[in-house]
Order: sequence, then C-alpha cells, then structure tokens
Amino acid sequence: MPVIQADMDLAGVHPDEAWSVLKGGKAVASRAGHVRAVEPLPSASDATRRTAWRVLLNGSEVSWVQREFAEPGPRLRFEQVTGDLEELSGSWSVTEVPGGSRVSLTVSFHLGVDGLAPLLDPIWSQSFQAHADALLRALTATLREERP
Repeated sequence: MPVIQADMDLAGVHPDEAWSVLKGGKAVASRAGHVRAVEPLPSASDATRRTAWRVLLNGSEVSWVQREFAEPGPRLRFEQVTGDLEELSGSWSVTEVPGGSRVSLTVSFHLGVDGLAPLLDPIWSQSFQAHADALLRALTATLREERP
C-alpha cells in the first residue's frame, strides 16, 4: 500500500495552537481549493467522529467517509469506512520543534485495482502528495488568519 508523508514546520506556533486548529478539521480543509466538501456526520461514540470528504484527485471527484480518533501525542488517526477507494487511512500529528511546531500528515491508500497498481499507484501517489501538501498550506493560512 503506498504511503504519503508531508511535514511542515510552523515557526513561532506552539503545538497546542496548531493542534487546536487542526482538530477542527473543516476550517483547514475548506481552504484547500481541491476539497469540494467536508461534512461532519453523526457518530456512534464521543471518542470518534465521522466526516464525509469530496475532493478532486487526478481530475476526478473522489468521495469517502472517514472515522477519526484523537490520540495522545497529539495525534488524529483516520480510516475510511466507505468510499471510492478500497482502503484509505492515515494520521495527523503535531510535535514541538525548536522555535515552534511540526505538523505531519501521513496517508496510505489502496485503490483496489491490483492488476493496474504498478501503473496507477505512482499517479495516485502524486495526487495524494499534492492533497497532503495543500492541506498543510491551508493549515498555515488558517493559523495566520486566526492569530491576532
């Protein structure tokens, strides 16, 4: 299963501040131009939340519903429960670094088209990398706007 990793250092941003914005989710995603919609859904548990995503990847609209789990660290883990891909999972994490914080996004996916994986996986990996990078840029823009 291909794995995408994107990291961004945020100078002068305390990890708690980055985490507060990140765990809201929708505000960050709404700033990424390729994200068409992010909608919170009812969840069966207070420990998790469910969110429906619609994004443009490779020029096609891709949809999924993901379940999200907040973990110590701080870390937000997610996994697809329904959607266009065979599997989609990953995590957001925030760590303290000298002078600020580092936000990391890891995404792994499986298209479910095994015979074409050698051809399609590199293309989709580039799209998911662009998706992850855009979300990190959107987080930075959100933090800039919310700061006094």
